[in-house]
Parts: sequence; structure tokens; C-alpha cells
Amino acid sequence: MGNVVYRELNNKSIMQSMPAQVKQTIDTQIAAQEFGISSNATKIIRQIGGLVFGYTDPYVSVRLNAIMQKCISQIPEDPGHKNLNHIDPGPFIGFQFNPDAPFEKTFRALPHCLVQPDGSVEITIDAITPKKDIPFLQRDINPHPGAFLRVALVSIDYAQDEYQILAHEEIVLAKAKMEDAPLPGTFDVQWKCLKKLPKEALAFVHFSLHYYQLDWLEQRKLIGERTVSPAGFLHAFTVDEEMYKRNQSAAIDPEHRPLKEAEWSLFVKIAILRH
Repeated sequence: MGNVVYRELNNKSIMQSMPAQVKQTIDTQIAAQEFGISSNATKIIRQIGGLVFGYTDPYVSVRLNAIMQKCISQIPEDPGHKNLNHIDPGPFIGFQFNPDAPFEKTFRALPHCLVQPDGSVEITIDAITPKKDIPFLQRDINPHPGAFLRVALVSIDYAQDEYQILAHEEIVLAKAKMEDAPLPGTFDVQWKCLKKLPKEALAFVHFSLHYYQLDWLEQRKLIGERTVSPAGFLHAFTVDEEMYKRNQSAAIDPEHRPLKEAEWSLFVKIAILRH
């Protein structure tokens, strides 16, 4: 009768209000849809972080989703018809995967990243002094560890459901004890990359700091010290039509072919988002 229903509970008849139906507004429905899209879209970024950096914090998805939702909301296309390749990836610049080791506390040198109109990427660090600029190397550790930067250029093409590690390199900043030819106390770092970029793809410049020691076979073994190992995006940009044309005439093939879900078990299936 009315909004009241009768039901049995513990052999007794009781009256209970009927559950009210919640009507979602159009804005609420759009927000829910875009949250789901962003959540799925950032899976691939988390995958890249785990692949290149090695590990991420358990709350990285929340932080990435917040940025992706903002990017998706600014696409001028109608809800349900948004092409994720059309987002402005600028808000991802400066994103850090490991909040336990921010660059501000673990790496005192200042890296500069420049992207040219043809898609070439250049990272420079002027006059780095590792013993002074990397606090972890100041610790009393025996044997003394080495340190290196891991830099990578990665593209994401949501339209083709794939991502690609275009280039990847490790730049040694300090050598471990017993390694030959020690580096100068202060020196400049420069990394240049010009690889063929997928059309309309999003490109991210990954930058992370790692440490190692030599084992008894003089092989490098990573030191998994989470509190001193920063990682993040130095730059992010879109491969627009003009950049693509210049890039194709000047660049060489990437070092790795595109990866899809069949080849990488945790790869996000973007096709689901289209329905």
C-alpha cells in the first residue's frame, strides 16, 4: 500500500518502506561514463610505468584517473564519441609514479626536456655532480653502489589499441665499486631521440633513477630501494598532422614493435570503451 510493503522477518510481519528509485541526471551519467573510460584508458599508462620503472604505488590509478578525467572532459566531441587520441596530454607532464621518492628530494639536478617540431626529443642535464646531487650516493654503503637514469620514449595509440616503446636507454651517472673507468666528478648529460611516431598518437617521455651493485660475477643487480627511486614523465605531447609529416621524413624506425593485449596479458582493451 503506497510506499509501504509487508514482509516476514524472524516469523514476524513487519512494514518497510519501498526502496526509492534514484534518477541520474544527464550530467551524472556522463560523469560516470567518462570515469569508466578514464579508468580503462589509464590502465595502459600504469602498464608502461610498471614495465619501464619496475613498480608503482598502490594508489597510482586514483591519481592517473583524476588527470585523465580532466583531459577527457576537455575533448570537444560529444560524450560516447570521444577519441582518446584527441586529449591534450599536457597535464601528465611532471606526473610521478612513486610518491615515496619525489624527485625534489632524491635528485637535485634539473633535467630539461625539449621536443622539436619533427618529434625529436632531447634531454639535457647541465653540470651534474652525482655525489652531491643524488643523496642516496652519500650514504655509507659497502660496496659503494652505482646509479643510472632510465629514459624512454613511449607512444600510446588508443585508436589502434596499442602502445609502443619507441626508444629506451640507461645513462650511467655513477659507477659501482670495482667497475673500470670511473666517471668524472661533474659532467653534462645529453640524450637525443628521433624515432618514427604513430600518427595522432600520444607520446610520453619517461625518466627514472635507479641504483645497482655488482655481484660476484660482476653483473649489475638492481637495488630495490623504493624510498629513493623516483620516476615520472618529463614530457607528453600529441603527434599532430604537421609533426607526423616532418617526423616521417626525418626519423628512423622505433626499436620495438607495437604491443597488443595478445602479447601483453594486462594490456587494456580499448575496444570495449566504444560500446
